[in-house]
Amino acid sequence: MSAEAKIPADAKVGIRRYPCQRAQGNLYSEPLVLVHGWGTDSQIWGSLPQQLSQWADIVTLDLPGFGRSAPLQDYSKRSLQNWLADALPSYCTLIGLSLGGMLCRSFSQQYPQRVSALITIGSNRQFVASEDYPSAMPLSDFSAFIDSWQKDPASCLKRFISLQTQGDQQQRQLMRQLRGYQTTIDRKSGQGLLHFLGSLRSPDCSMQVPRLNLLGEQDALVPVAAADQMGNTYVVPGAGHLPHLSAPGQVLEQIERFLDGRGYQLDKPKVAESFGRAAAKYDRAAQLQHRVGEQLLDRIGGQPTRILDLGCGTGYHSIQLQQRFPKASITGVDLSPGMLAYAQNRYRETALHWLCGDAEELALNSASQSVIFSNFALQWCDRLPRLAGELYRVLEPQGQLVFAVPGPATLFELRQAWAEVDGNIHVNRFASLAHWQEALARAGFRHNSLKSYRLTEQHQSVRELLLELKEVGAHNNNTGKSAKMTGKQRLKALYNAYDNYRLPSGEIPATWEIISGVATR
Repeated sequence: MSAEAKIPADAKVGIRRYPCQRAQGNLYSEPLVLVHGWGTDSQIWGSLPQQLSQWADIVTLDLPGFGRSAPLQDYSKRSLQNWLADALPSYCTLIGLSLGGMLCRSFSQQYPQRVSALITIGSNRQFVASEDYPSAMPLSDFSAFIDSWQKDPASCLKRFISLQTQGDQQQRQLMRQLRGYQTTIDRKSGQGLLHFLGSLRSPDCSMQVPRLNLLGEQDALVPVAAADQMGNTYVVPGAGHLPHLSAPGQVLEQIERFLDGRGYQLDKPKVAESFGRAAAKYDRAAQLQHRVGEQLLDRIGGQPTRILDLGCGTGYHSIQLQQRFPKASITGVDLSPGMLAYAQNRYRETALHWLCGDAEELALNSASQSVIFSNFALQWCDRLPRLAGELYRVLEPQGQLVFAVPGPATLFELRQAWAEVDGNIHVNRFASLAHWQEALARAGFRHNSLKSYRLTEQHQSVRELLLELKEVGAHNNNTGKSAKMTGKQRLKALYNAYDNYRLPSGEIPATWEIISGVATR
């Protein structure tokens, strides 16, 4: 690194763009903008921008006076917020590292209408400790660091590398990596941003955007105790100040989970009510679901004695289970009282049992079931670890979980078309194959033979697709801001946007990603 290199006069803001790599389009409609910390430039992100571009357009910014960004005359809070306001897209998700995280946090408080979500890495609400906020760097240490920069910037940067890597389980590799960066830093800019860093305070109560904070367990610059003051925080085990470099898989996973759940929370009473209304029309519309379920029946091994049809709906597969395993006790469970009442009435002359309940809180004894069969139902549970633990509890040793759920690529055409209309959530979000595998493994399941594949349905119109989703109760059911009526103009814009996917035959496609298989306790 060089603190004396001259910033190119024509470099107003150092920006680098990483277009989304997804063939089927961006998973998130707004770009993700990465803002680095003090003492480096956007090189410090390593491979994170490329990894994040799997889902969205990525932009990295060099702070003023660092890398390819020109210095500022003034490094006050207002000046830096104005600089960021000019440099950022009109609406984006911010990811800030250390000082960059504090700046992004300050910007989000000032301009919440421009920020979809905020993710900080190795960042604190305030960098210098005070009487009312002790979980930060002591003032004496920070003052000594400023003196070091004023006297010998090159030596100060070497010391800063040591502090960033201190305590990390990958310390040696990180030090080699950081020493290999060739960063240009304007000396006055370095001084100005240090003073800004020492003065910034961010009261948590003023945050209005969803946020995730990532801290390294062994961070020498931001004490892990700061997690208690930060709200939604994940601590990366064994990592120092740069967890995205030493534990990239964990950091990427946490970012993905956060972004997938941002602004989206299933409204289970709404789900139950929606399926209850759809009961009478469900079987006629759910042709794809029934085909997948019938293939799933063939995956059940042995001669089980107690079978749970979890999310039984109209009882369509419950009666098939009874026909295949006439000696078994079959219990249909569903979240929707209306759907369950329909099933009970339809099969009242059978030996089937019925139970209204939530898959995450089953009113059943532990180790009481030989098989849990579930077709297109478990996606309505958004706490996978809890769900997997409950399924494991209810199954007997060697019991089988046989299930199918939609995956994240499901209805991507509809999701992308809506993204061109507005920034709201109109399509339910679904967990990935990797998330299911991890949740089941952590719960204790073994011999998980899960796979993911895609099916494409064809419809005469977007209206026909929306009507079918409504008739199977699978339209959007979340508590996010998209849970509002859609006007005629907005629907017209949706139809126009969906035309980009129209097939040569004139039909419109609707892709379903199916995750299915067997897991054994």
